[in-house]
Amino acid sequence: NASSDGTPEQVARDYPWVTLVHSGGNLGYGRACNLGLERADTPYLLVMNPDAVVSMGALETLLAFMDSHEKAGLCGPAVVEGSGTLQLSGAMPTPWDVMLKPVFPGLAGPKMRCVVPGEAPVRTNWICGSIMLVRHSVIEEVGGFDPRFFLYFEETDLCKRIASAGWEIWTVGESVCHHVSGVSARISGETLIRGAIARHFFESRFYYLAKHHGWVLAFAAEGGELCAMGVRAIIQRFRGRAYPQLGQRLRAPLFRRPSPPESLQDERR
Repeated sequence: NASSDGTPEQVARDYPWVTLVHSGGNLGYGRACNLGLERADTPYLLVMNPDAVVSMGALETLLAFMDSHEKAGLCGPAVVEGSGTLQLSGAMPTPWDVMLKPVFPGLAGPKMRCVVPGEAPVRTNWICGSIMLVRHSVIEEVGGFDPRFFLYFEETDLCKRIASAGWEIWTVGESVCHHVSGVSARISGETLIRGAIARHFFESRFYYLAKHHGWVLAFAAEGGELCAMGVRAIIQRFRGRAYPQLGQRLRAPLFRRPSPPESLQDERR
């Protein structure tokens, strides 16, 4: 993805057995991963963030699980963040989650759980895209990452399509990996919300909701979220407390999906 810190040169020099793909620019996470997925010919494909660390033992545990579970299309390990927190897995986001979470933060939102290191495998609906092992045949069946997503929700969309095709998604706690988390976002210089780059997060979320729940509910979700945040801000003001989240949300994109990559624009022409 056009790294300028010498990484491509180091990989070419120290790991000549690696097929190094120069993207020609920062394509975004899913689009760049697709370059690798298209070139691989192995039974399984490992997708991981640049700030993630996977040991050989952890990878072998994931491979052994997939070999023994024929209906598993995608799995992920227990991931320990740089802060010591554990990554989540769980349900897919819905328009109702988006609308209700500002008012009922403890009750609304997708049901999530931490993937605990050492626990038995658990079937789930969604896993974080920082480290994922997927069957090559599944990618051939459902396609790779949707290139419309530049960053965020690309793995949510992929999990949704894999589950809709009848494949299972699992977390494998016996495999323990590590992820620094958010390094690229923090050095981007852009506005962050909950550790994510606000511009890409809300554009991708809006597109995901429109793609899987329809445009009407996508617009309703963002509009309802704004109304709910406004109500929350008024309540907090009466309590003498600040609610900066409303101002942050108003400065982020509203009702806007990400622009398609140039390749899709060329196809439409």
